[in-house]
Amino acid sequence: MKTPSLNDYLNYNGAHCFRLWASLDNNWVCPGCKRSKFQIMRWTTRFYQKSDGTRETYKGWMAGLHGHHDHSVDYRSSQPRRFLETIICDQCNAADGAVKRKLKLDSNFSFSPFEITQFVIPTPHSKHKINYEIAENIYRYVSTIMH
Repeated sequence: MKTPSLNDYLNYNGAHCFRLWASLDNNWVCPGCKRSKFQIMRWTTRFYQKSDGTRETYKGWMAGLHGHHDHSVDYRSSQPRRFLETIICDQCNAADGAVKRKLKLDSNFSFSPFEITQFVIPTPHSKHKINYEIAENIYRYVSTIMH
């Protein structure tokens, strides 16, 4: 596993998440996995869109960020949200989706950052491992209290 240097970190612009990246200070920690802004950076295959519309791949640093929100409540609904929109790392956001796909859960359900904390196994500068059994137990519990 490759680790970014301080220079790599300081020169990273946030890629497609440049506004979110710039909005977070260096002390930010993902509320899902508890990794720092530095620790969410990972060496991975990235894509470059060429002028002819084709894509080229290359290796580079990536530290994706997402505004994670409760998908079960439509913005027009008066139903209360289970949690407020929160910025989380791409690996926590991906874990939320992976769990729903693998366990065939309601696609409109969203795990809160606190719930994600309980089923992801984070590694600095790498992808998360997921404990699907814990995720399923959380879903079943939350589903019973929501209905």
